[in-house]
Parts: sequence; structure tokens; C-alpha cells
Amino acid sequence: MEVILLESFDKLGKIGDTVNVKDGFARNYLLPQKKALRANDENKKYYEKIKKELNEKNKKLIDDCNKTAVILKKTELIFIRQASDSGQLYGSVSPKDISLHLMDKKIDIKPSSINLTSPIKNIGFFEVVVKLHAEVSVKIRLIVATSEKNAIEQKKSNEENKQNNTNDTSKEKTSFKSEQKEDDKPKNSSEKITIDKNEVREDKSNPD
Repeated sequence: MEVILLESFDKLGKIGDTVNVKDGFARNYLLPQKKALRANDENKKYYEKIKKELNEKNKKLIDDCNKTAVILKKTELIFIRQASDSGQLYGSVSPKDISLHLMDKKIDIKPSSINLTSPIKNIGFFEVVVKLHAEVSVKIRLIVATSEKNAIEQKKSNEENKQNNTNDTSKEKTSFKSEQKEDDKPKNSSEKITIDKNEVREDKSNPD
């Protein structure tokens, strides 16, 4: 079915785009939720009338999502779970768990907006993408541990690893720059002549 989008959708299109979607998706979701219109002449004219209002609402929505993204970037969630000696959880951390945890912090995020393809089933430090809008996404930090003490230790360990990685990257860049400087230095002319002479000798020693 061909529809006119009244909202922006990731991987589908932006407001005002005319796109082809499966009939079931249109009838069961887009049309009843007023997220799209059937793409006929009458609705195309209607869309032109409401286009300005829709774009203004969408701009405000994006601004609000960007504000929420700033808050989420500074947010770190800690989940205390029981686990085996190998670190495997007796349970899991799901998008719903994350959503409820954020709700406790007065941040309303639907589980469907949390990009977690499968529940977390191990202790550790995780970064999860939250899709606030088709044009706004943000990563949130999660620590899954067996106690608050272990969570603090995991956080410290993760920060140390990041610092070490940063230092290693800095050393690599410095080394690369040094090599570049060496390469940029003028080559010794005698070296060039020697190579040329060797090539001449090889040519002479091979009459073919």
C-alpha cells in the first residue's frame, strides 16, 4: 500500500514522504495510529494543508528528544543481579527492566525504543543505544553486577581500560607522526645511485 507519512520513521522515511508498505502494517498500525495517510489525491491535498503544523511539531519533538539525550548521556544505570562464578546471570536485564529503571529517574522511555536485540545475561559493562526519534539516538551506560561494591569496581576497571586504550592510541599517533617526519626527510642521493647501479649490474649480468 502507498501511504504518506505523518511521522518520521527510521529506515522508512521522513514526514511527507510517500512510501510503499505492507498492507497489514498500514492497516494495523500506520493508519489507525494516524501516523500515515493513504496516498490518494484527496489526502495529498489534505497533507499540504497540515504540512507546516506537522513540521513544527516534529521540530519541537526533536528538540525535546535532544534535551533528553543530553540527560541520558550523563546517566549510568546499575543493575544488581545474582550470578554464577562464571558471571552468567540467574535471570537477565531486558529492555523493560531498563525502561522501568529510567522511569525511577523520571525519564520516560518505552522498551521498544531501547535497542537491545536480546536480554543481557552476563555481568559486565554495557552500552545500549536508545532511539528517541528517527533522527535522535543516544548511548546509555549499564553496569550489571552482583553487588554495589562490585559495580564500583567494574566501573573503575572500565575507566582504567579506557584510559589505557587512549594512551595506546596516543602513542601510535605519535609513532606514526615520527615515521612520517622520517619519510619526509630528503633522501640521501648516494642511496639512489647505489640502487640504480645495482639495477644496471643486474641488467648486464642477464644478457637475455
